[in-house]
Amino acid sequence: MNYEAELKAAQYAATKAGQYLAKEFKKFQRASATHKTRHELVTKCDKQAEQIIFKTLKKYFPKINFLSEEAGANNQSSEYLWIIDPLDGTNNFTIHNPLFTVAIALLHRDELVMSVIYMPILKEIYWATPKGAYKNGKKMSVSTHSKTKDSFICYCNGGSLSDNKKALSVYGYYRQHSHDCRHFGSTSLELAMVASGHVDALVVSGPKIWDVAPGIMLVKAAGGTVTEWQGKPWHKNSKSVVASNQVLNTEIIKELKKLKVA
Repeated sequence: MNYEAELKAAQYAATKAGQYLAKEFKKFQRASATHKTRHELVTKCDKQAEQIIFKTLKKYFPKINFLSEEAGANNQSSEYLWIIDPLDGTNNFTIHNPLFTVAIALLHRDELVMSVIYMPILKEIYWATPKGAYKNGKKMSVSTHSKTKDSFICYCNGGSLSDNKKALSVYGYYRQHSHDCRHFGSTSLELAMVASGHVDALVVSGPKIWDVAPGIMLVKAAGGTVTEWQGKPWHKNSKSVVASNQVLNTEIIKELKKLKVA
């Protein structure tokens, strides 16, 4: 299947939700956000963007299941699953940092088959199908850097204490041993940057599936490699991610084992 209809619907839904978020971004006040966990905020904008996406996708594909960060799962019987993060980078959004996205992926059984990531403020849209990965209509490919010393490495982590400690170890190592190490505050954006070759790799501890599925589809479709920290192929229940090109991925796996975090 080429998933053209699903792609068009997801692009429309992401763009529509993104237009709403861009409008709210201009006037949003941080005081109106509430804490979901100690380090995670949630806003009315997350929930409203989610509803915009739900309404749009249900119109065209009423029988497909949903799994979303805010609403959870709807548990319909279907071989397909929409995976949705309506506002990836909520903390950035609340402090008026424009690095946030709307992210949507489609899973068929255990395989990612399509994804869309939209950056509302920059108006950049990334998408992927089995045919390839694209940014604003131009085909993308991952970088060809093969050594961490020459590479831009991104890192990200889940909310647990263990995930934070692992991320600090990763940051400490690559801050010294790579060209630079960054954290953008939006995992889907970081993966889109890997897919486009703007950065060379992303290392994530403790991700949720809605954090990474849309971007992982991009990286794979752009010719990249995505594994767990132990080197096994990524799957929907994986608790860690390394996304890069194949050669650099292998080097990073070796380094994570030396750090004793893998």
